[in-house]
Amino acid sequence: MKKMVTVTTCLILGIQSIADEVRQPYIIQRGDEIIAVHNMPVFIASEPISNSFVYINGEYIESPYVVSLSNLTVLINGKIIQNYEPWIHNREWYTGRVGATPENVGSSIDLFSNHLVNSLTDGVLYQFYNGGRRTSGMGDGSFELTRIELARKAIKGNEQAKQKLIQEMRLENSLSIVHPDWIERLANNTNLETRATAIIEAKREKERLERERREQMNKKDEKKP
Repeated sequence: MKKMVTVTTCLILGIQSIADEVRQPYIIQRGDEIIAVHNMPVFIASEPISNSFVYINGEYIESPYVVSLSNLTVLINGKIIQNYEPWIHNREWYTGRVGATPENVGSSIDLFSNHLVNSLTDGVLYQFYNGGRRTSGMGDGSFELTRIELARKAIKGNEQAKQKLIQEMRLENSLSIVHPDWIERLANNTNLETRATAIIEAKREKERLERERREQMNKKDEKKP
């Protein structure tokens, strides 16, 4: 009996030690300011997602896409999308946006991460830029083919096509941080072209089948007395 009590006590102490370790806060130190984040996000990582398009600073990121976290940073395929750490303060503050607090940052990151997963799963075109700015659109593949066509014209010296491409990708204020040969890489990205074409063709086939289904239903309705 004494031995059983001792073993049980050790198990309880072990579990308590693990729980204490899990509850250790994530510490942020900026100068004299020390911030302890106890409510860390619970999101870990998504399954691979293949039916969307993602660009980071003008660079196409090959699919499939996995959304994941590293402490307080959200990543796609290991590339930083949003780092929440610089925005965390011990109280709410306003400089044109709401600052995160140690109490709400975990839930904010979970919300954002799940939103990314849902959007990527539904099919979206995401463009991310340094500083957390992002834009989104329909991920139906048509935009990708237009971009590739513009890039191919641009590398042949078509300045108008180059400027239109920069505008389409909203890189007017970000050219200093994009890859030097980003236009050539886009023009020669046959994987992107193949993938975009396949998505467009699949969409057209789906629309064709839907039209046929409707036509058949209309014919049946016409035959009814």
